[in-house]
Amino acid sequence: MGVTRRSKLTLVTAIAVLGLVTGCSSGAGSEGSAATSTSASVSVSTTAASSTTTEPISDVRTSAGCGSTPPTLGEPDRLGDVEQEIDVDGTRRTYLLAVPDDVTADDPVGVILNLHGSGSNAAQQAVYSRLPVDAPDRGYIVVTPDAIDGKWQMAGRGTDDDFLMAVLDRIEADYCVDLDHVHTTGISLGSWKATIVACHHPDRIASMALVAEEVAPPDCAKSVVAFHGTADSAVPYGEGADEGVVVTGSNARLSGVEVNMPAWATQAGCSDQKDVERIEPDIEHWIFQDCPEGMGVEFYSIEGGGHTWPGAAVEIGATTETIDATEIALDWFDAHPLVEP
Repeated sequence: MGVTRRSKLTLVTAIAVLGLVTGCSSGAGSEGSAATSTSASVSVSTTAASSTTTEPISDVRTSAGCGSTPPTLGEPDRLGDVEQEIDVDGTRRTYLLAVPDDVTADDPVGVILNLHGSGSNAAQQAVYSRLPVDAPDRGYIVVTPDAIDGKWQMAGRGTDDDFLMAVLDRIEADYCVDLDHVHTTGISLGSWKATIVACHHPDRIASMALVAEEVAPPDCAKSVVAFHGTADSAVPYGEGADEGVVVTGSNARLSGVEVNMPAWATQAGCSDQKDVERIEPDIEHWIFQDCPEGMGVEFYSIEGGGHTWPGAAVEIGATTETIDATEIALDWFDAHPLVEP
């Protein structure tokens, strides 16, 4: 079965996920245009890998939390999340935390930052992505943080970046973390924030899984897997979009996948040439060629897909059931540890 539209959603569910579906639309206000201006003006500390050779970091680097008994969390909710709070420069910030049941003081685990779209929140993103359910079984701690008033700051530095780094610092102090397996993901505006975090902290973030937005900032050499639907009316798919699909407002200026994905590839040191395979009736899989060891750039084009998370159990808009972005992302994270120039 390909892209489907489900109508049996309660009003509560529809409202809960609405922020995810419209996260990068023109309705996002000033943040809706942030990806356009920030992608050109952000100063990223990493160097494009196209002229260098990247090598996987050979030895597992572990955090200060190794050897210490992991903290006891409160009672998890039905998704396995436990709400946490942290004070960052006098401001109370909250996030959801899901930890593997068998976490120990000595066996390193990975970490995933799971970022919601504009107008959404951590609880909605946890449900939508299913990462707090699936990732701990694969050996990952999942951190799903809350933006203030549902809006992420798009700058590479600022109070949101301080918050996210403070949470990572706490996780790495409390748990035995494999420092080469810290990854980011998100949808829509959360995808852009996941990108900015990874590009401004190249020494901390190994790779990204980007859903419904994949604009590449300059000089950011990272392994990336991305997903975008050809019927997305919130963020442009660009060349190859379904006939009649129109993106309005500030997002209409964003570049499409035929620009974005080759940019990721060349910055990672890969060729801008790609192998294209139809893996499902509605799915094309792009694999960019000649990547340095440890690096990779891939893309899943969803024909008829909307501004949605592939394989999501909660569907608003056209959502494919033929692939599961969550499981693909977890496979990607397993295969792409941190590399250094």
